Amino acid sequence: MNHTPQIKSAIQFAARKHHGHMRQEAKPLPYITHLFSVALLVAEDGAGDDVVTAALLHDTLEDTDTTREEISETFNERVAELVEAVSEIKGKDNVTLEWKERKVAYLANLETAPDDAVLIAIADKIDNIESKIEAFEKEGETLLKRWKQPAEAYLWYHGEALRIAQKRLPKHRLTMRLAEAHKKEQKTFCRLEDDLVQ
Repeated sequence: MNHTPQIKSAIQFAARKHHGHMRQEAKPLPYITHLFSVALLVAEDGAGDDVVTAALLHDTLEDTDTTREEISETFNERVAELVEAVSEIKGKDNVTLEWKERKVAYLANLETAPDDAVLIAIADKIDNIESKIEAFEKEGETLLKRWKQPAEAYLWYHGEALRIAQKRLPKHRLTMRLAEAHKKEQKTFCRLEDDLVQ
């Protein structure tokens, strides 16, 4: 990841916006660790500053008080467009959407989003899946108590994200990595679901 003035500004922006947010891994970590991981995944593929910036900011519209206009004014319109394309809509007409409704809307948007937004979404899912598997290997079934949804819901969601990735960016190395991660996720958590049912 190049340390350009824009990337430095994006790191600072994300750190301020997500200050105090924690990611519930085997041991809690500052949320910015996830943002760095996603940005590094797209940067390793040679993505330009706008894409890396959007990767660093990909959760700001969803999880902070940041507005699209703020991103556009602080960075540029392309960064704002990419962040918006990978952000979930949490409510509609003053009604909070359920988890599945939010994911269905997100996936539908991803079908027609710019390729660079799809790339950020793929990197996001890779880090989420790999982090869950790593946490499970460290703490076992107690991990499931922290999940807001059953394992099968996440498997469905990640499977649909993979389907879109394979349709949109079929030969991309990150699509292949997502396929590998999802396969391992299925093997780990499908077996676990079977054990819990018995």
